[in-house]
Amino acid sequence: MIGPEGFWLSLLTLALSSLMAFLLKKKTALLRTSSTLLVSLSCLFIAWQAVIIIGGGQHIELELKIGKVHLPFLLDGLSALFLLLFSVLTLAATLYAYGYFEKIREEKLWKIYLAYPVFLAGLIGLLTVDDLGPGFTLAWQIMTFSSFFLIKFGRAEKFSLKPALTYLFFMEVAWLLIAGSAFLVTGYHPGDTLVVIGQKLSGNSPAATAIFFGFLLLGFGIKTGIFPLGQLWIPGAYSTSPPPVSALLAGILEKTGVFGLIRVFFFVSREAGAVFDADLWGRVLLAAGTLTLFIGTVQAIKQSDYLKLLAYSSIGQVGYIVFALGSSLVAQTSDSNLVRSLAVVIFVGAVYHSLNHGIFKSLLFLAGGNLLYATGSRDLNRLGGLLAVIPATGILAALASYSIAGMPASSGFVSKWLMISGNFLAGRNDLLLIFSGIVALFTAAFTLACYVKFFGLAFTSAGARWKLKKEVREVPASMLVPMIFLMVICLSQAFAPAFYVKLIDNSLLSSSGFLVGSSPFEALEASWSGLRIADGFNLLAAVSPPVMLLLVATLAFLARGLRQAGGSAEVDVPAWLCGYQELNQDNVYADRNMFSDLKKFFRWTGANDIRVAEDTEEEMVLEGRKEVVS
Repeated sequence: MIGPEGFWLSLLTLALSSLMAFLLKKKTALLRTSSTLLVSLSCLFIAWQAVIIIGGGQHIELELKIGKVHLPFLLDGLSALFLLLFSVLTLAATLYAYGYFEKIREEKLWKIYLAYPVFLAGLIGLLTVDDLGPGFTLAWQIMTFSSFFLIKFGRAEKFSLKPALTYLFFMEVAWLLIAGSAFLVTGYHPGDTLVVIGQKLSGNSPAATAIFFGFLLLGFGIKTGIFPLGQLWIPGAYSTSPPPVSALLAGILEKTGVFGLIRVFFFVSREAGAVFDADLWGRVLLAAGTLTLFIGTVQAIKQSDYLKLLAYSSIGQVGYIVFALGSSLVAQTSDSNLVRSLAVVIFVGAVYHSLNHGIFKSLLFLAGGNLLYATGSRDLNRLGGLLAVIPATGILAALASYSIAGMPASSGFVSKWLMISGNFLAGRNDLLLIFSGIVALFTAAFTLACYVKFFGLAFTSAGARWKLKKEVREVPASMLVPMIFLMVICLSQAFAPAFYVKLIDNSLLSSSGFLVGSSPFEALEASWSGLRIADGFNLLAAVSPPVMLLLVATLAFLARGLRQAGGSAEVDVPAWLCGYQELNQDNVYADRNMFSDLKKFFRWTGANDIRVAEDTEEEMVLEGRKEVVS
């Protein structure tokens, strides 16, 4: 019998870290060191607990009693999988923060390190709590108020107060919707577990059941960022927070919303029985996800503030996950055995993309932190040519951009292939599934355009040497090492998909009450070379990252050989500048010129105010960044 020792040790270590922040608030070097060590130790404890649960195929049910209040917790395979993602991202962000916060003034630093472990404890609570009442409320409020202060501490108050208050407002609205939904269940008592809630829901009227699931969709939709709810708080919160915090907001806080949607629509719904219409709610999720992935990605292309670009892009990528969850529910209702088995494949794709997005989006926000640390600017129009001066950051940003764009032989390609190909195969006779799949595939090209813009304007085009008028240097190794750690995981997600599919399958085997099938391996064959979808006799679709990488390398080699065979020679000549005599600050390529017709055509999607609010030198001194960028 496995025990919850790692769970309790992780929470205890976080509490100690927060206490040390208060006791050491005047000793900044010791504060940073002790907090980094304690939070890192907490990550190892929770990762150890998660691995034991997934590997052992068992789950743990806990009940914490505080007076007459009972707080139920469930550590099963699903929560363990998300806790594993949490531990990896938190470890990387914490190690990164050690270097990033080196110059932060002590009156702000101790407050950040006081709130940070509390925020992490709230996230652990949300991934393990097993009710919609007191336990959920406690975890949610701990997470909400601690993250509110972290967002508020991200910049000068004139920039941070409004986004922080907006975030707080929408988190409280989401809590009211989620916690309030339980009171629509006949016979509900605060403290009932989710299984009990599902069982009691089976006695509800259809109208009350529809409102119950509707409230939960709206509540977790706010947290996840479903259109238009995400646009109301995500861009401001993510672009205002300190980059290590932004990495966790996008990487794991957003995923607690995905986790909630999965718990409700794939576990509670099974207990509800016939009162839950899987086809109806699947189509609602499918439509919401498709709209979210398209609108969020198009809005990202418009942004000049690269942190807002990453924030809007995060909305779009989570839209893919919601799209796949909806598609999986719809496929589950089919009369065809093959389509029902594909429902599990699509679900695995959604969870796979949750893991992928957590890794590469956190890496991109940390790369954004490097840009801010090195240049002091948030404006893409002021950057350019940085690959030559901060090459390590540039290479990491390039690989993360390649992955999120879903290019061949990348982690994003694998998860999007699972979601979109599974969607097309399952929906051959369903117009909504086919249309949504086409939109998802089409939007992948927009994601590529978005990150061509991000990487091109920041790292390869000219501009920074004239517009920054500051010496730009590579960030310290203490900030690069955790980013390399994330990149190694990202590459493993690209080239070892069989391992991650098996990991997800094991997590489902350790979770009772899953609505959709039993195992993805009924239709999915996984090996070292890639993944294959088959109906038992015929190959329906396949992907092989090593083969794709080999093809790309072969084509590059052939292109080089053809160029040399023609006897061509490289000649250095001045670049043609549309009639200008020389390249300078007046004729560098600007953000407004990239995809200008595309942005005009999609002006109706919103997020057209692209002004960038830069910090003044005085504000950078207050934040401790003046020494870094001057």
